[in-house]
Amino acid sequence: METSASSSAGSIVQPGKKKRTPTNPNNIFKPSSDSTTARNLCGIEWQAEHKTGTIAEFTAHWNSLTAKQKESYASRSKLVDAVNFHLQSRSC
Repeated sequence: METSASSSAGSIVQPGKKKRTPTNPNNIFKPSSDSTTARNLCGIEWQAEHKTGTIAEFTAHWNSLTAKQKESYASRSKLVDAVNFHLQSRSC
């Protein structure tokens, strides 16, 4: 495990973190099932209509959204986080 702030390849590695390998943009886009970020929520909707869409295609879609469209996803993200927090606090 590397503990230095940078590796010999020049990429930044945080102590205790695994080094990520670069993602192939031609891989099929697969949104995370448990992430509630605005980008991931958009990705879930996008992937439902683009079953074989690539990471590069989704990235282009995300980058083409207006600030207002991204804010809509950010608002949904906050709502999902609030609901999840409420549900977790009730189960304790």
